[in-house]
Formats: sequence, C-alpha cells, structure tokens
Amino acid sequence: MATNKLIKINKGDTIALTVMSSIVGDFNQVDSFVKMLQKEGYKVKCGECIYSKDGFLAGTDQKRANELMSFFLDDEIKGILCYKGGYGAQRILPYLDFKEIKKHPKLLMGFSDVTVLLNTLNQFANMPTVHGEMGVCMSEYDDFTYNHLFKVLSDGPTGELRNQQNEAICFKEGIVEAELVGGNLSLIYALMGTRYEIDLKDKILFIEDVDEAAYSIDRMLSSLILSGKMNQLKGLIGGYFTNCSSYKGVKVEEVLKRNLKDFNFPILLNFESGHSKPFINLPIGQIVKLDATNKVVTALESLYQQDK
Repeated sequence: MATNKLIKINKGDTIALTVMSSIVGDFNQVDSFVKMLQKEGYKVKCGECIYSKDGFLAGTDQKRANELMSFFLDDEIKGILCYKGGYGAQRILPYLDFKEIKKHPKLLMGFSDVTVLLNTLNQFANMPTVHGEMGVCMSEYDDFTYNHLFKVLSDGPTGELRNQQNEAICFKEGIVEAELVGGNLSLIYALMGTRYEIDLKDKILFIEDVDEAAYSIDRMLSSLILSGKMNQLKGLIGGYFTNCSSYKGVKVEEVLKRNLKDFNFPILLNFESGHSKPFINLPIGQIVKLDATNKVVTALESLYQQDK
C-alpha cells in the first residue's frame, strides 16, 4: 500500500508538464493549457519531450525516462502533469529509479497510457498518484471537469466522488473499503506477466478504455479472470468505455456484465472517469470506500502532506 504523502501544491508553485508516450500533434493546444494553468496561479515548466520526436514516440525511451526522473529530483517542481497519453509509457519503466523517486514524492497525474506510471509508482515507489484529466483533453471541457482538475491540484481527490451527468449503474450491491488501483484496461492487460504487473490482491480495481471492440474488451477481461487475479479483488469500478464498438451485435456493456456476473464483490459501472466528460479524478494507491449500492466512491485519505 502506498503510504507516502505528496508535497502540497500551492498557488505560485511550479508544475512540470511532460509527455511520456507518443508525440504531440498540436502545440497550440499545449500553449492554451499552459495559459490555463498560469491563469489559475501556477508556474509551468514544459519538458523537452513535449516537442521531441523519435518515430511515433515523444523522444527516445531513455530521454523520456530521464526527463521524468529530473522532474522528480527537482525540488522546485511540486507536481508533474502528463499532457497526453497515446502509447509508449511502458517502454520507459526499466530506466526509472524507483528508489530515488520514493525519496521525492510529488503528484503525478494523467490517465490512459499513463496508467502504467500511476500504478508502478504506487507499487515500486510507495507513492500515491492520480488517475486524472490531461491537458490534451482540456481544449473542450465542462465546468465540473475544469473545477475538479484544479481542486485536485490544490487538495487532491477528496470526499464523495459521484457522477455528474449520467447515472452510474449498481451491478453488484455492497460497500467496501480498500486501496484503489487500475486505469486503462489495455495497459493493465499489457503489464500482465511482467515484473510491473499490477497487484490486485485485496484491492478495488478501476477499469476504462477507448476505441476497442467488444471482443477485445472480452479478451482482456477473460485473461484477468483466467489468471485468477479477479478473484483477489475487494471491488470493481467500471468507467467510460468510449467509442468501444459492438461485435456481432454484442455491446461492451453486455461483455462487462457477462464477465463480471459471477463475482460477489461490489461492482459499480458507468462511473464518469476515463475518455469522456465529465471527468472524475481518482486517487490511485489510496483507500477509498466503494458504495456500489448508493453509486458513490469516497476518497478516505489525504493525498498531500500537511504544510510545514
């Protein structure tokens, strides 16, 4: 369980903006997000990887890893935001020094491909992270998504977290308290069988995905089930499955329910986090209460250290 608290981020502090996955396509959007952060009172340091290119990646594996390490070791930087996901974050894992990162706990926030970093930092650096909104997605936003992003920067995900627009679905009733892990299902699946495989024992698992066919979602869930890991869970939260197409007339919602129907732990589906909006930011590596019956997730721990 991640026990380190993170450095508190205050207005006027410096936040680093980086890319650990594939290349940036629109630098004007980067500029707009930087101005948004500055408008809210933060200083911003943009990493070189935002502007780098190595094939379809935002710089070589070593360069991206070095940038992330440098941001953790730089005491001026109080938090690190991943501007976008895409593909490639898992490639930098062998180049990260988790022991050094553990000595410099600070916010790392992102989602999608960033899932691999959220969970490995939790496991190997004993550090909570945030499955949170990214700059590339903020060219369009609703009031809740905007306000929750900046609430997390100042306070972390706190209190009750519940859907804002569409009703969540209670698939299996119950209430449970446990550490939350997970993120993008494709990346959870990609790490299986590696030393970076996500530990699911006695955890609440959050899953979401984008642009996958129903049979692909079925394949990944089936592998998790066949591995025996799903039996170790205390609960499960399903987020957005955005643009996930049906296959031979079977929708993703049916795939989820067929795969999850035999589990007896609390299950909440259609929770508003992932590749759509409104976006609810979630703490990875911290204890939450999942009340599937009443369709609410409550963050029970403080993300940040108390100001000294």
